[in-house]
Amino acid sequence: MFHSGTTRLIASWNALDAGRIPPRARFDPLEIADLLPQMFLLAREGDRLAFRIAGEALRDLFGRSLKGSDVFGLFSPPARPLARRTTLQAVRDGRPMVLVGSGRSDVGAQVPLEVVVAPMLGADGTPDRLIGLVQPTASLTLLEGRPIHEVAIRMAATAGTAPTRPQLRLAAVNGQRIA
Repeated sequence: MFHSGTTRLIASWNALDAGRIPPRARFDPLEIADLLPQMFLLAREGDRLAFRIAGEALRDLFGRSLKGSDVFGLFSPPARPLARRTTLQAVRDGRPMVLVGSGRSDVGAQVPLEVVVAPMLGADGTPDRLIGLVQPTASLTLLEGRPIHEVAIRMAATAGTAPTRPQLRLAAVNGQRIA
């Protein structure tokens, strides 16, 4: 079971286009305005996925502006491959993904959190952006006033409605099934 903020973002994404990757133009951030401080928008910049927009709560949580930085730089070195695979899977499968783990300060204080990534279609019909959310699932006092230095991942989970695919149909020619 995910945090209510995580669940609301996923539900909002699903409502846009019935479980398929929605066009970015259909996303109205005001529908989930209370989550905006924790949300971000990623764009492909060469080989990187860079922050185009990051909410104020994320700047406070990580102790720096995230705009322009590579999203995978937030993760601990051992967590980066899973974060990359999970993000690519979100785009490939056309579904939101949730990374469950913890944010760690430079002195080892930790707070559990969930990171959501969900693909969006650009004007040309390709998934060129991802919206996301960093949702702490416990009090930030666990960080003892320190910013998150890196994110460790415990698991990745698929979320949202499965993409709709056409149902298989049988075809027959002259009474014989061919497909």
